[in-house]
Amino acid sequence: MTLFRLTAYALFATFFPSTGIVPTYKEQTPKPPITIVTDPSWDVSGQKTHFGEYPLSAEQTASATSPLYGGTYKAVVADHNGRGKIIPGSMPIWRSFKADRKGEAYQFRKTVPLGADPVRKITLEVNCDDVARIYINQRLVSVEKRDGKLKDGNDDWFLFRSVSGFMFDRIYTYDVTDYFFTNVTNTILAEAMSMTFAGSHAYFSTKIVIEFDAPQPPVLAIVKKKAVTKRPSSAEATAGKAGKSTKIVFEADRDPEIDKLDVGSILELGHVFFKVNDYQLDSASYRTLTALATFLNRHPSLKIEIGGHTNLRPNDQFAAELSANRARTVMRFLTDKGVAVDRVTYNGYGKSQPRVNAISKEADRANQRVEVKILEK
Repeated sequence: MTLFRLTAYALFATFFPSTGIVPTYKEQTPKPPITIVTDPSWDVSGQKTHFGEYPLSAEQTASATSPLYGGTYKAVVADHNGRGKIIPGSMPIWRSFKADRKGEAYQFRKTVPLGADPVRKITLEVNCDDVARIYINQRLVSVEKRDGKLKDGNDDWFLFRSVSGFMFDRIYTYDVTDYFFTNVTNTILAEAMSMTFAGSHAYFSTKIVIEFDAPQPPVLAIVKKKAVTKRPSSAEATAGKAGKSTKIVFEADRDPEIDKLDVGSILELGHVFFKVNDYQLDSASYRTLTALATFLNRHPSLKIEIGGHTNLRPNDQFAAELSANRARTVMRFLTDKGVAVDRVTYNGYGKSQPRVNAISKEADRANQRVEVKILEK
């Protein structure tokens, strides 16, 4: 057996240097899940806020760095109704240990930086007393027609529309995988209201579990020793001279360094959303696009192309039209914000440039995107 192993190893060592294969022995394993729960590390607004009948707009939700209403403080572990279904592992939190007798509302915030590890699934659980809305990266987490009808101590009824959770004895569960992004700092913002009767039970409780996929193993390529060097085409040579095709994530409050941008650089707009199968912008996109317009107005020499991309599900014609319309919508938003028309072009690439050549929830999320390409600097 030992002689067989030595012979096999000798053949293995002889073969791989001659072919140029770089073998890998380490099995790729997924990153352990991350669990985020309510505890005193969450930020809370310094003053009461108004919990309206309808959700906040994207412009009204706080970013990762902006101060909360009345100042930013740390939440405290709150008293709660013993009948409440506090989510296991979490601590019920509030602005103070007890709420006042009239009822009150506060905003809570937690930031979650994610690296490049591929995300498989993210699950959110919500429990509160009495009603709450949760926004992840300025997008409301709810389902259609989930409304909460509550009565206060004066027997007055209130209707709160599109809520994430309501009533102390219920737990709501959501798949929020599409709400998070890798390589950025994600922001969770909750607005919660208590309609207290005796100045005691008032709390917000939640848990978020982030599960990861194993990284894709590197593709082993065979390169012959006497490989023929491919001569670049004229288009490739021109692109090479023009600059690097680097990719940079663009998000509000974090402008890219202008010196690191080259002709051909790609700005990935991760926080831009559209209605399903439509080119109408979701209001959660406004903050990112407003920041992009400000950045372009600050650097008037930049000329860009807006590129729209779809997933692989629709037919070619629909994909081409949808991606072009979405790119044009972004262009119009920028020009409405003062960016000169002659500095912006758009193109719909349909499904011709997928990041992942597959059809799945994860592949769709990676493929349907809007990118900004630097044409002139």
